[in-house]
Amino acid sequence: MLKISVVVVCYNERENIDRCISSLMKQNYSHDFYEIIFVDNNSTDGTKEIIGNYAEKYDNIRLIINPVKGIAGSRNVGVMNARYDYVAFIDADCYAPEGWLEKLAAGFERHYANDQKTAAVGGSNVPPKQHSRFYDVLNIFLNTYLGSHGSVQGMRFQKDRKVPHLPTINVLYDKKVLLAVGGFDITFTNIGEDQDLSYRLEENGYHFYYLAGAEITHKLRPDLRKWLQNMFVYGKGRMWLMRKHPDRVEWPLLLPAVFVFSLPFTLLAFIHFAFLAPLLYFVLVFVVSFIECAGKRKLKYFMDLFGLYVGTHIAYGVGEWYGLIKNRELLRQETQPQLVIKAEIDS
Repeated sequence: MLKISVVVVCYNERENIDRCISSLMKQNYSHDFYEIIFVDNNSTDGTKEIIGNYAEKYDNIRLIINPVKGIAGSRNVGVMNARYDYVAFIDADCYAPEGWLEKLAAGFERHYANDQKTAAVGGSNVPPKQHSRFYDVLNIFLNTYLGSHGSVQGMRFQKDRKVPHLPTINVLYDKKVLLAVGGFDITFTNIGEDQDLSYRLEENGYHFYYLAGAEITHKLRPDLRKWLQNMFVYGKGRMWLMRKHPDRVEWPLLLPAVFVFSLPFTLLAFIHFAFLAPLLYFVLVFVVSFIECAGKRKLKYFMDLFGLYVGTHIAYGVGEWYGLIKNRELLRQETQPQLVIKAEIDS
């Protein structure tokens, strides 16, 4: 049985942290074989106090305060303080089924037996069921190519498979490979740090495997406005990744930026009808939305899905343009000189 350090980065997660902790403590995995490390960015809403209360009751819960905000740096703090040889990541706004750690550990051992360059295994995340109309639509959206570009973060595959990347929201890593490549790049701060890590590990010959059925529940952005704000950030992170790794540019992921750039030119249709070409996108998405909802017998969500596709692609494209203009490397000057202070709460 693998010994695992579960790392959870959090900041002002009072509404979610109880359920996250409860789900991790209810794992069908011996408490002698896993610990839970919470790396808190000095929350001000009572999150760290809630975690501290749990730490008083359970020996395998630890709380570390990292006042330097940023997911990438905080993940590194978690890895450096992990007692065990395997590190699992889950987010504070997620909760896991009882067999989550068991499936990750068994999956790693299974794939490592066949491929000793296995760096990590992981699974999907899904919105809460029967929570809201928006989440119901999002559940359809994420399980389509137009919604997630085939990413395991949203897609639910029926069988295990080798994949190019595993998001850190639901993953188990061999700690030594994380340390071998220097951990997460802190200049990515809160977005794109896991994809960058995957690129660097792959360059060193390591592989990743998706585990069918190893899902967790993720309380994604609860409404369209917050979702689109997040997609803007994702687009920015994607452009930063492409700038750092120009040999890894995924051309389909640039289409939102191209679409956003082309939209104003439709106003020139009076010069030539060819300027209306970008509007064909709306026709395509309209048809795809109908087919997806019809296939799932949820036509009542048809227009919701159409709007979600359009809004997401535009927000993502605008984010990409921002990421092209905003130089990520300038953040290195702001983040690297700061010491990552690690002070464990005395519980």
